[in-house]
Amino acid sequence: MSTKYAVKDMLDFLGISKTSYYRWKKHIHRKDVALVELIQSICIKHKFRYGYRRVTAELRWKHNQIVNHKKVQRIMKENKLCAKIRKKKFSFFRRQEALKKVDLIQRQFQATKPNEKWFTDVSELPFGEKKLYFSAIIDGYNNEILSSAISTSPNLDLAFETLNKALETKEVNGVILHSDQGGIYTSPKFQSYVKKKNIIQSMSAKGVCYDNVLIESFFSHLKTEVFYSQDFTATNEQIIELVEEYIYYYNNE
Repeated sequence: MSTKYAVKDMLDFLGISKTSYYRWKKHIHRKDVALVELIQSICIKHKFRYGYRRVTAELRWKHNQIVNHKKVQRIMKENKLCAKIRKKKFSFFRRQEALKKVDLIQRQFQATKPNEKWFTDVSELPFGEKKLYFSAIIDGYNNEILSSAISTSPNLDLAFETLNKALETKEVNGVILHSDQGGIYTSPKFQSYVKKKNIIQSMSAKGVCYDNVLIESFFSHLKTEVFYSQDFTATNEQIIELVEEYIYYYNNE
């Protein structure tokens, strides 16, 4: 309205003094500046891992600031605080024509108790000096990352290391280990090993990422919140450190 009518005329009509009006305007500006600074502090605290919806939630529940999510989104966009969009995972395994297992999960990912359903996969980490491959196991009961391993090669040793780390801390008998049909998991050597450990193998349909969505979602969050939101060049040692730090954050936040 200030572009259609003179401010003075509007104030006279409403019976508001110019001093009161400009004091109010200055107060609103200070509140906006304070909100921007608070949002910046939240983004820095979480290392730019949060999108605008999670920032809005933290403003409400931890800072008692009720702010419309669209306003938070606008502030984050204007101040370059937004997390970048996740990139689709690149599938790099060749499936071995071996003993393909039945999908025992059927997208029923939630477990009723710990160590009932485990989900595993391997994903690329092309962010350091040399491309790395990251393997992990997640528990369907509480979405905890039970174990992980990183290697320069997506081979059986990587899968065995990941599995053995989980078995070191968990007593299992008849746990379902769900994966895709990657060459690691269809190999006779891997299948023989998990059978000896009283692990029941399950596999998703070929090329259907939604059949293993828990681990896929974790990989997606990891890459978005740690790597895609930043523009940096890191050593492989730093990449490993960042991943380990994120796993701790993910399991304990």
